[in-house]
Amino acid sequence: MVYRSSNPALAPHYFQGGVTTERMTLDGTVNKTLTLLALVAIGAMFSFSIVAENPSLITPLIIGAGIGGFVMALVIMFSRPNNPQILMSMYAILEGVFIGAFSYMIENYYLGGGEGIILQALVGTVAVFVTMLAVYKFGLIKPTEKFVLVVSSMAGAIMILYLFNFILMLFGTTVPFLHSSGPIGIGISILFITVAALFLIVDFGMIENGVKYGAPKNMEWYGAFGLVLTLVWLYIEMLKLVAKLRD
Repeated sequence: MVYRSSNPALAPHYFQGGVTTERMTLDGTVNKTLTLLALVAIGAMFSFSIVAENPSLITPLIIGAGIGGFVMALVIMFSRPNNPQILMSMYAILEGVFIGAFSYMIENYYLGGGEGIILQALVGTVAVFVTMLAVYKFGLIKPTEKFVLVVSSMAGAIMILYLFNFILMLFGTTVPFLHSSGPIGIGISILFITVAALFLIVDFGMIENGVKYGAPKNMEWYGAFGLVLTLVWLYIEMLKLVAKLRD
């Protein structure tokens, strides 16, 4: 059965086999995922070092890279180029720049220089990824259509909430408790992390089905892109949770 993915980068009809001779493989998808993650890391380290030298660039980098990465992701998902590696590489670098500046802001402004938060968020992200991979491999959670529907609904609600919060920020306010370090704020972060983790289960299922049903070779890039989208979101939510717990 080909499961529907709540990650638009992994929509099932794009994984159908075509007339090309080369097919999607798991090893190829893993290698491309590592490539994109390496570009994210490079962008993040570059951005972090830049804002460490010139903190006034934090806001421009966060806004510019954030909007740029979002637009690039939309272009990739809606144009579906046959050779997407250049656009996806640009997306990964932009996301890295955003993550680097955002991480510096949380560490040095939200917590006043609390060291170790970035490492803790990274360790937490990796731990969740490994855990969900094991859960998927052992069949403890399966990406059935009902499962995907629930995850999609929750993710959609979260995205709407973030959009509403962004609009409120333009008027000098935010959604109550969304960024607070109290029990409700921590609970919200845990919920968001849970949904991001469940995205991984769906993405694993779609990649496995792409390999199983002989998807075209270029779908390795889309499988990698979908995983990076989810992992970036997971890291950001993990960073916010660690910051709230240490505040």
